[in-house]
Amino acid sequence: MRIRYFAAAAQAAGKTEESLDLLQLPGATLGSVLEHLAASAPAAAPVPDGPLLRRTTSLATVLGRCSFLVNGVSEQDRSRALHPGDELDVLPPFAGG
Repeated sequence: MRIRYFAAAAQAAGKTEESLDLLQLPGATLGSVLEHLAASAPAAAPVPDGPLLRRTTSLATVLGRCSFLVNGVSEQDRSRALHPGDELDVLPPFAGG
């Protein structure tokens, strides 16, 4: 399965895209994949930012605020089954207009 991260989700994950072998997660659902992603990307150590330390937000925190697209369709049902050829987009809240 292909996972694409956008904006704050990409920053928290440390990447914009990754592949996940769903054969390692039998009976994978949106919820179980999100739990797996959160557990695999713990919060990073604070980053020096001039005289202050800037804390990075953990992927688990960001995922709690995100909306999701599965194969281009909005999905919030965490019990939705996922399959190896699926594509998951992780979209944090966006501001703008």
